[in-house]
Amino acid sequence: MAALSISVAWSAFTPAETAGPVPLWQVNNLDQPESVAADPHGRYLYISNINGQPKEMNGKGYISRVTVDGQVVNRKWLKGFDAPKGMAIAEGRLYVADMQTLHVIDLQQGKVIKHYRAPKAKMLNDVTVAENGAVYVSDLLGGALYRLHQASFQHWFSHPQLPHPNGVLWHEGELLVANWGEGMNNDFSTQTPGTLYRLSIQSETLTPLATGYQLGNLDGIVADGNRLYASDWISGELYRLENNERRKVLQLQAGLADIGGSGNRVIYAPMMMDDQVVAWKMPL
Repeated sequence: MAALSISVAWSAFTPAETAGPVPLWQVNNLDQPESVAADPHGRYLYISNINGQPKEMNGKGYISRVTVDGQVVNRKWLKGFDAPKGMAIAEGRLYVADMQTLHVIDLQQGKVIKHYRAPKAKMLNDVTVAENGAVYVSDLLGGALYRLHQASFQHWFSHPQLPHPNGVLWHEGELLVANWGEGMNNDFSTQTPGTLYRLSIQSETLTPLATGYQLGNLDGIVADGNRLYASDWISGELYRLENNERRKVLQLQAGLADIGGSGNRVIYAPMMMDDQVVAWKMPL
């Protein structure tokens, strides 16, 4: 493998501003919340609850619906999933990664309208949707990216530099992919921290972001204007990537999973090991 050329400003990892993130609210008594997806209409948040072991297919997983100010509307809005993880919303539909299945939920009807199976996948993990409607899904343990395009759900991309792709985000016409790390152990720790990559759909070229090089055991990715936020599940750290710098803006507990956002510097942090979701207002 060719050596990577990475440059990061010397101010990387400088302390966050004195006025740091402010907690807005939290929702408790969840069951291993893994992902938060914000409705683009600004009314509701959807929270996936594993409710078991990350790889356990027990049919006990569910999705919660809460308001954007943290009021629980329905704790078990939809039930019967195995180990639901990453989610994305587009055109009134909620896409949910659930082990070997991608579920499609009609938000207005409040029900699953389609299942797409990937029998060779090992753990479908995160979801994002491109402007053209294509849906991209990571397979953390299978080392692959899947794509739902024109009603066909297929293995689409794999690369030696992406042994464990986790967070995915469609951003500025390309796909951001957060690799969990390399040399994964049974407890999901790794020998080498994961790197955040930019993947060109047209050329299938994988390029590491300088600010995301060997950043951590990366889980969720959120874009807010020209800033990116990335969460580290193992360490509980939340990073902000901006202007060729990366800053740790929060130090939380282990289990900081697939963060969500709805703009205006608000980040929704699912604390998987603490059974809660906390909303944070990020500093300027």
